[in-house]
Amino acid sequence: MFGWIKGKMDNAKERIRIAKEINPKSFRVMAREISELADACSQVCSPESELLQRVERIKSEMEQLTELTRQPEFRKLSVQRKMELRQSLIQSKEQILESMQAAPSPTKLIQ
Repeated sequence: MFGWIKGKMDNAKERIRIAKEINPKSFRVMAREISELADACSQVCSPESELLQRVERIKSEMEQLTELTRQPEFRKLSVQRKMELRQSLIQSKEQILESMQAAPSPTKLIQ
């Protein structure tokens, strides 16, 4: 009997967690974070690098995503699609962080 109740409670908690993750507001927050990271990365990158072009593209995509989350069509997307989009955003964030770490230092002197 208690196992059944515990199972129902666990399912409810999981649904609440997923609902928070795929909420349009959480996508906007993630997009803003990625845009801020992209801004920081663009300051570290050299002006003629290929990485800078990628970063600019990412920033424009994050602006598009922010606008998309405000549309009613976004709510109609399936949970699976939203979870895939969320995973893609997490991977983009990790890639930007890796790019920033791999960028050469702006000066040769140790500060």
